[in-house]
Amino acid sequence: MNRPFTIFLLLFTILFTSEESSGQIKPDLNGLFQKENITIVITDSGLGGLSVMNDIAEKLKLSGSFSHVNMIFVNALFDANTGYNSLQSREEKITVLNRVLNGINLHYSPDIILIACNTLSVLYKETDFVNESKTPVIGIVQAGVDLISENLEKYPDSRVIIFGTETTIEEDSHKKALLQQNMNNQRIITKACPQLQSYIEQNPNGEETEMLISAYMSEALESIPNDNGLVFTSLNCSHFGYSEEFWKNAIESSSYKSGGILNPNFTMGNFLMEEKYRFRYPETKITYQVVSKVELLNEKSMFNIFNAKSPELAKAIDHYEIIADLF
Repeated sequence: MNRPFTIFLLLFTILFTSEESSGQIKPDLNGLFQKENITIVITDSGLGGLSVMNDIAEKLKLSGSFSHVNMIFVNALFDANTGYNSLQSREEKITVLNRVLNGINLHYSPDIILIACNTLSVLYKETDFVNESKTPVIGIVQAGVDLISENLEKYPDSRVIIFGTETTIEEDSHKKALLQQNMNNQRIITKACPQLQSYIEQNPNGEETEMLISAYMSEALESIPNDNGLVFTSLNCSHFGYSEEFWKNAIESSSYKSGGILNPNFTMGNFLMEEKYRFRYPETKITYQVVSKVELLNEKSMFNIFNAKSPELAKAIDHYEIIADLF
């Protein structure tokens, strides 16, 4: 089967079988930095947020801001065979997310919850939990908006393609926030990538993953005039960065000039390394835990990604806990 037809067939199958305003609430974090030991829960609707967890852990080890940090990854997936994009209404997604946040609080009493999922980050501000709980919650959307804004301001002739899941793109939160900053609408292109996160989680280096990324990039570039301005690739699904080389190749093989990859997974937790709290302790001990309500279908793929660079995290992935009443 030739490659163009294979790409078409793959996209056709996905589109007909599939189904995140920044508005981020900025909580008061003064109390957090007064503590010696803290618990951070990072949650995602899949395993993409593990890269956020790893980035924060590595930075905290060097920052000396805390003596001990217990890092817990909570898989927010409610069913092993489906996800939030399959839920029929916005209200259903918010209801499930509210249960997740309450479950996290009940089981782990965290000092802060980080939502590393763009799909869920555009919804959490509407949960009862955020209005009723004193536990601070921060979503990844604002980190993505800040990263895009910084680069568009630096290069006035540039554009950005915001890639994300269907819910993320339907909500249009990143674009709305950028327009509120008086960014030119023509500089912001959004592109939904149905089911791509599933393919990446199964095999981030697989041929089907590569073909999908290439196809989605080609479709997005069709709406951009080729005027030699830089085009930034913004990855606004936590899974997408696992296949970063495919994104680089997809735009660099086109006739457009790449401005680079923008991945908020690596900037979301930077606020935890606030300068005035650095080096309070000679070292920071990090412990890892991975928990899920349902079986993790792709934990071996994730284990392989982290085993070399973060063996302690990889061990936690390999020995993840299933907690049926997690939420």
